[in-house]
Amino acid sequence: MFPRYIVFLFLTLLLAACESLVTDVDKGDLPQVESKLVVQCFISPQAARINVVVTESIPLFAEPDLKGGVIPNAIVKLSDGSREIVIPFDTTNQLYSADKAALNILPGKTYFLSITSGVRSVHATCTVPAIAIIPKTYEIDTSYSGSSSARDTSLTVKFTWGDLPGQTNYYRVRASLDLEYSVPEELSAGQFKEKRVRNRYNFNWDDAIGRNDFRNDVNLDGADFNSPIGRVNLPDPLSYSSGDGKVYTSYPKSKIISVTMEVYNTDEHYFKYHRSVQTRGDSDNPFVEPSLIYTNIEGGLGCFASYNVGQLVYRPK
Repeated sequence: MFPRYIVFLFLTLLLAACESLVTDVDKGDLPQVESKLVVQCFISPQAARINVVVTESIPLFAEPDLKGGVIPNAIVKLSDGSREIVIPFDTTNQLYSADKAALNILPGKTYFLSITSGVRSVHATCTVPAIAIIPKTYEIDTSYSGSSSARDTSLTVKFTWGDLPGQTNYYRVRASLDLEYSVPEELSAGQFKEKRVRNRYNFNWDDAIGRNDFRNDVNLDGADFNSPIGRVNLPDPLSYSSGDGKVYTSYPKSKIISVTMEVYNTDEHYFKYHRSVQTRGDSDNPFVEPSLIYTNIEGGLGCFASYNVGQLVYRPK
Protein backbone atom coordinates (compact mmCIF):
# COMPACT_ATOMS: atom_id res chain seq x y z
CA MET A 1 0.00 0.00 0.00
CA PHE A 2 2.75 2.38 0.94
CA PRO A 3 4.66 2.03 -2.37
CA ARG A 4 1.45 2.71 -4.32
CA TYR A 5 0.97 5.94 -2.39
CA ILE A 6 4.52 7.01 -3.24
CA VAL A 7 3.94 6.32 -6.96
CA PHE A 8 0.66 8.25 -6.91
CA LEU A 9 2.31 11.22 -5.19
CA PHE A 10 5.18 11.16 -7.70
CA LEU A 11 2.80 11.19 -10.70
CA THR A 12 0.78 14.02 -9.18
CA LEU A 13 3.89 16.16 -8.71
CA LEU A 14 5.08 15.33 -12.24
CA LEU A 15 1.80 16.42 -13.84
CA ALA A 16 1.79 19.61 -11.81
CA ALA A 17 5.32 20.37 -12.99
CA CYS A 18 4.30 19.83 -16.63
CA GLU A 19 1.34 22.17 -16.28
CA SER A 20 3.62 24.84 -14.83
CA LEU A 21 5.64 24.82 -18.08
CA VAL A 22 2.64 26.04 -20.07
CA THR A 23 2.41 29.83 -20.10
CA ASP A 24 -0.65 31.64 -21.38
CA VAL A 25 0.43 34.71 -23.33
CA ASP A 26 -1.94 37.63 -23.37
CA LYS A 27 -3.16 38.47 -26.89
CA GLY A 28 -1.95 42.05 -26.43
CA ASP A 29 1.62 40.81 -25.95
CA LEU A 30 1.71 38.99 -29.32
CA PRO A 31 3.41 40.71 -32.28
CA GLN A 32 0.90 42.81 -34.20
CA VAL A 33 1.52 42.09 -37.89
CA GLU A 34 -0.91 43.39 -40.50
CA SER A 35 -1.99 41.41 -43.55
CA LYS A 36 -0.19 42.55 -46.72
CA LEU A 37 -1.13 42.61 -50.38
CA VAL A 38 0.54 39.82 -52.34
CA VAL A 39 1.12 40.44 -56.06
CA GLN A 40 2.19 38.24 -58.97
CA CYS A 41 2.64 39.81 -62.39
CA PHE A 42 5.07 38.73 -65.13
CA ILE A 43 5.00 40.74 -68.36
CA SER A 44 6.52 39.87 -71.74
CA PRO A 45 6.40 41.24 -75.30
CA GLN A 46 5.34 37.74 -76.43
CA ALA A 47 2.48 37.27 -73.92
CA ALA A 48 -1.06 37.60 -75.32
CA ARG A 49 -2.41 39.10 -72.10
CA ILE A 50 -1.29 41.12 -69.10
CA ASN A 51 -2.29 39.19 -65.97
CA VAL A 52 -2.05 40.34 -62.36
CA VAL A 53 -2.93 38.15 -59.37
CA VAL A 54 -3.72 40.03 -56.15
CA THR A 55 -4.17 38.17 -52.86
CA GLU A 56 -3.37 38.94 -49.23
CA SER A 57 -1.04 37.36 -46.72
CA ILE A 58 -2.16 35.69 -43.49
CA PRO A 59 -0.04 36.80 -40.50
CA LEU A 60 1.12 34.13 -38.07
CA PHE A 61 -1.05 35.42 -35.21
CA ALA A 62 -4.02 36.43 -37.38
CA GLU A 63 -7.66 36.07 -36.40
CA PRO A 64 -9.04 32.59 -37.19
CA ASP A 65 -11.61 34.02 -39.64
CA LEU A 66 -8.92 35.66 -41.84
CA LYS A 67 -8.73 33.36 -44.88
CA GLY A 68 -6.61 35.39 -47.30
CA GLY A 69 -7.47 34.60 -50.93
CA VAL A 70 -8.04 36.68 -54.05
CA ILE A 71 -8.94 40.35 -53.67
CA PRO A 72 -11.46 41.22 -56.41
CA ASN A 73 -12.04 44.92 -55.72
CA ALA A 74 -8.54 46.41 -55.94
CA ILE A 75 -7.54 49.20 -58.32
CA VAL A 76 -4.74 47.82 -60.52
CA LYS A 77 -2.82 50.24 -62.75
CA LEU A 78 0.04 49.64 -65.18
CA SER A 79 2.05 52.42 -66.79
CA ASP A 80 4.95 52.75 -69.22
CA GLY A 81 5.72 56.27 -68.01
CA SER A 82 3.58 58.02 -70.61
CA ARG A 83 0.40 55.88 -70.80
CA GLU A 84 -1.50 54.28 -67.95
CA ILE A 85 -4.22 51.64 -67.99
CA VAL A 86 -6.54 50.30 -65.33
CA ILE A 87 -6.67 46.49 -65.51
CA PRO A 88 -10.16 45.05 -64.87
CA PHE A 89 -10.94 42.01 -62.76
CA ASP A 90 -11.72 38.74 -64.56
CA THR A 91 -14.28 36.92 -62.41
CA THR A 92 -13.90 33.66 -64.36
CA ASN A 93 -10.15 33.33 -63.83
CA GLN A 94 -10.06 35.26 -60.55
CA LEU A 95 -7.33 37.68 -61.62
CA TYR A 96 -6.88 41.10 -63.20
CA SER A 97 -6.41 40.77 -66.95
CA ALA A 98 -6.09 42.94 -70.06
CA ASP A 99 -5.33 42.22 -73.71
CA LYS A 100 -1.77 43.10 -74.73
CA ALA A 101 -3.18 45.74 -77.11
CA ALA A 102 -4.28 47.80 -74.07
CA LEU A 103 -0.62 48.65 -73.33
CA ASN A 104 2.21 47.41 -75.53
CA ILE A 105 4.96 45.60 -73.64
CA LEU A 106 8.16 46.55 -75.47
CA PRO A 107 11.74 45.25 -75.13
CA GLY A 108 14.00 47.57 -73.14
CA LYS A 109 11.14 49.62 -71.68
CA THR A 110 10.43 50.21 -67.97
CA TYR A 111 6.96 49.64 -66.53
CA PHE A 112 5.30 50.71 -63.30
CA LEU A 113 2.65 48.71 -61.42
CA SER A 114 0.49 50.15 -58.64
CA ILE A 115 -2.28 48.45 -56.68
CA THR A 116 -4.65 49.96 -54.13
CA SER A 117 -7.12 48.08 -51.94
CA GLY A 118 -8.77 50.18 -49.27
CA VAL A 119 -6.02 51.78 -47.16
CA ARG A 120 -3.37 49.41 -48.50
CA SER A 121 -1.26 50.44 -51.47
CA VAL A 122 1.75 48.81 -53.13
CA HIS A 123 3.88 49.49 -56.18
CA ALA A 124 6.77 48.01 -58.15
CA THR A 125 8.94 48.61 -61.21
CA CYS A 126 10.59 46.37 -63.79
CA THR A 127 12.44 46.75 -67.09
CA VAL A 128 11.90 44.28 -69.94
CA PRO A 129 15.15 42.69 -71.21
CA ALA A 130 15.99 44.21 -74.58
CA ILE A 131 17.03 41.11 -76.53
CA ALA A 132 15.32 37.79 -77.24
CA ILE A 133 17.82 34.91 -77.37
CA ILE A 134 17.04 32.08 -79.79
CA PRO A 135 18.35 28.54 -79.14
CA LYS A 136 21.31 27.67 -81.38
CA THR A 137 21.42 23.87 -81.57
CA TYR A 138 19.24 21.05 -80.31
CA GLU A 139 19.00 17.27 -79.92
CA ILE A 140 15.71 15.37 -79.94
CA ASP A 141 15.69 11.66 -79.15
CA THR A 142 13.62 8.84 -77.67
CA SER A 143 14.37 6.77 -74.57
CA TYR A 144 12.84 3.61 -73.14
CA SER A 145 12.30 2.29 -69.62
CA GLY A 146 10.62 -0.74 -68.05
CA SER A 147 10.37 -4.31 -69.31
CA SER A 148 9.65 -5.37 -72.88
CA SER A 149 6.06 -6.19 -71.91
CA ALA A 150 5.47 -2.87 -70.13
CA ARG A 151 7.81 -0.45 -71.83
CA ASP A 152 7.45 3.31 -71.40
CA THR A 153 8.60 5.53 -74.25
CA SER A 154 9.80 9.09 -73.64
CA LEU A 155 10.79 11.89 -75.96
CA THR A 156 13.84 13.86 -74.82
CA VAL A 157 15.16 17.26 -75.83
CA LYS A 158 18.15 19.42 -74.97
CA PHE A 159 19.44 22.58 -76.60
CA THR A 160 22.08 25.29 -76.40
CA TRP A 161 22.09 29.07 -76.48
CA GLY A 162 24.73 31.79 -76.41
CA ASP A 163 25.12 34.26 -73.55
CA LEU A 164 24.96 37.98 -74.25
CA PRO A 165 28.50 39.22 -73.45
CA GLY A 166 29.35 42.27 -71.37
CA GLN A 167 26.28 42.29 -69.12
CA THR A 168 24.67 40.28 -66.34
CA ASN A 169 22.01 37.94 -67.71
CA TYR A 170 19.40 35.63 -66.23
CA TYR A 171 17.76 32.77 -68.10
CA ARG A 172 14.98 30.21 -67.88
CA VAL A 173 14.43 27.40 -70.40
CA ARG A 174 11.13 25.79 -71.38
CA ALA A 175 10.05 23.28 -74.01
CA SER A 176 6.78 21.76 -75.18
CA LEU A 177 5.61 18.99 -77.51
CA ASP A 178 2.59 19.14 -79.81
CA LEU A 179 1.57 15.53 -80.44
CA GLU A 180 -1.07 13.79 -82.53
CA TYR A 181 -2.10 10.26 -81.53
CA SER A 182 -4.95 7.76 -81.61
CA VAL A 183 -7.43 6.92 -78.83
CA PRO A 184 -10.39 4.52 -78.88
CA GLU A 185 -13.74 6.29 -79.15
CA GLU A 186 -16.85 4.39 -78.05
CA LEU A 187 -19.66 4.61 -80.61
CA SER A 188 -22.12 2.42 -78.71
CA ALA A 189 -21.97 -0.24 -76.00
CA GLY A 190 -18.84 -2.23 -76.71
CA GLN A 191 -18.29 -0.67 -80.18
CA PHE A 192 -15.19 1.46 -80.72
CA LYS A 193 -13.39 3.28 -83.49
CA GLU A 194 -10.02 4.98 -83.69
CA LYS A 195 -9.99 8.74 -83.16
CA ARG A 196 -7.04 11.06 -83.79
CA VAL A 197 -6.49 13.81 -81.17
CA ARG A 198 -3.89 16.49 -80.53
CA ASN A 199 -2.44 17.63 -77.21
CA ARG A 200 0.39 19.79 -75.94
CA TYR A 201 2.81 18.40 -73.34
CA ASN A 202 5.40 20.34 -71.35
CA PHE A 203 8.84 18.77 -71.00
CA ASN A 204 10.01 18.06 -67.45
CA TRP A 205 13.65 18.93 -66.81
CA ASP A 206 16.09 16.38 -65.43
CA ASP A 207 18.21 18.32 -62.91
CA ALA A 208 19.93 15.21 -61.49
CA ILE A 209 23.20 16.18 -63.20
CA GLY A 210 23.25 19.57 -61.49
CA ARG A 211 21.87 21.69 -64.31
CA ASN A 212 18.77 23.75 -63.62
CA ASP A 213 16.17 25.34 -65.87
CA PHE A 214 17.13 28.68 -64.22
CA ARG A 215 20.64 29.88 -65.07
CA ASN A 216 22.73 33.04 -64.85
CA ASP A 217 26.04 33.99 -66.44
CA VAL A 218 28.06 34.68 -63.29
CA ASN A 219 31.66 33.73 -64.24
CA LEU A 220 30.31 32.54 -67.61
CA ASP A 221 30.08 35.81 -69.53
CA GLY A 222 29.76 35.18 -73.27
CA ALA A 223 29.78 31.37 -72.91
CA ASP A 224 27.47 28.84 -74.54
CA PHE A 225 24.85 27.35 -72.22
CA ASN A 226 23.33 23.86 -72.29
CA SER A 227 19.81 23.11 -71.10
CA PRO A 228 19.10 20.12 -68.85
CA ILE A 229 17.57 17.10 -70.56
CA GLY A 230 13.84 17.61 -70.99
CA ARG A 231 11.61 14.56 -70.96
CA VAL A 232 7.95 13.85 -71.74
CA ASN A 233 6.26 10.43 -71.67
CA LEU A 234 4.48 9.43 -74.87
CA PRO A 235 0.98 7.85 -74.72
CA ASP A 236 0.79 4.12 -74.00
CA PRO A 237 -1.39 1.57 -75.82
CA LEU A 238 -4.92 1.27 -74.40
CA SER A 239 -6.86 -2.00 -74.05
CA TYR A 240 -10.65 -2.25 -74.25
CA SER A 241 -13.39 -4.88 -74.57
CA SER A 242 -15.60 -4.87 -77.64
CA GLY A 243 -19.18 -6.06 -78.00
CA ASP A 244 -18.07 -9.56 -78.96
CA GLY A 245 -16.31 -9.98 -75.61
CA LYS A 246 -12.81 -9.85 -77.05
CA VAL A 247 -10.10 -7.55 -75.70
CA TYR A 248 -8.51 -5.25 -78.25
CA THR A 249 -5.50 -2.94 -77.97
CA SER A 250 -5.48 0.54 -79.44
CA TYR A 251 -2.00 1.74 -80.34
CA PRO A 252 -1.40 5.50 -80.17
CA LYS A 253 0.59 5.76 -83.44
CA SER A 254 2.10 8.97 -82.11
CA LYS A 255 3.06 11.66 -84.59
CA ILE A 256 5.17 14.64 -83.58
CA ILE A 257 3.67 17.86 -84.89
CA SER A 258 6.27 20.18 -83.37
CA VAL A 259 8.74 20.65 -80.52
CA THR A 260 9.03 24.22 -79.24
CA MET A 261 12.22 25.25 -77.41
CA GLU A 262 12.29 28.57 -75.56
CA VAL A 263 14.91 30.67 -73.80
CA TYR A 264 13.49 33.25 -71.41
CA ASN A 265 15.85 36.21 -71.10
CA THR A 266 14.55 37.40 -67.71
CA ASP A 267 15.15 40.39 -65.50
CA GLU A 268 16.76 39.97 -62.09
CA HIS A 269 13.43 40.10 -60.23
CA TYR A 270 11.95 37.19 -62.24
CA PHE A 271 15.05 35.06 -61.69
CA LYS A 272 15.43 35.71 -57.97
CA TYR A 273 11.73 35.25 -57.22
CA HIS A 274 11.37 31.94 -59.06
CA ARG A 275 14.66 30.57 -57.76
CA SER A 276 13.66 31.40 -54.17
CA VAL A 277 10.31 29.64 -54.65
CA GLN A 278 12.09 26.66 -56.23
CA THR A 279 14.72 26.51 -53.46
CA ARG A 280 12.09 26.45 -50.73
CA GLY A 281 10.12 23.73 -52.54
CA ASP A 282 13.23 21.57 -53.06
CA SER A 283 14.20 21.49 -49.38
CA ASP A 284 13.41 18.04 -47.94
CA ASN A 285 15.45 18.50 -44.77
CA PRO A 286 13.10 19.35 -41.85
CA PHE A 287 16.01 20.82 -39.85
CA VAL A 288 16.89 23.46 -42.46
CA GLU A 289 15.53 26.91 -41.69
CA PRO A 290 12.94 28.02 -44.30
CA SER A 291 14.35 30.47 -46.82
CA LEU A 292 12.72 33.81 -47.55
CA ILE A 293 10.77 34.27 -50.76
CA TYR A 294 12.22 37.15 -52.81
CA THR A 295 9.98 40.17 -53.31
CA ASN A 296 10.30 43.51 -55.11
CA ILE A 297 6.80 44.75 -54.18
CA GLU A 298 7.19 47.93 -52.12
CA GLY A 299 4.72 47.86 -49.23
CA GLY A 300 3.69 44.26 -49.90
CA LEU A 301 4.86 40.82 -51.02
CA GLY A 302 5.26 38.99 -54.32
CA CYS A 303 6.89 39.90 -57.60
CA PHE A 304 6.46 42.18 -60.63
CA ALA A 305 8.95 41.08 -63.28
CA SER A 306 9.52 40.63 -66.99
CA TYR A 307 11.03 38.34 -69.59
CA ASN A 308 11.74 38.29 -73.34
CA VAL A 309 11.29 34.95 -75.14
CA GLY A 310 13.46 33.57 -77.92
CA GLN A 311 11.88 30.57 -79.62
CA LEU A 312 12.99 27.76 -81.92
CA VAL A 313 10.38 25.36 -83.34
CA TYR A 314 11.25 21.94 -84.77
CA ARG A 315 8.73 20.43 -87.20
CA PRO A 316 9.45 17.01 -88.72
CA LYS A 317 9.36 16.96 -92.51
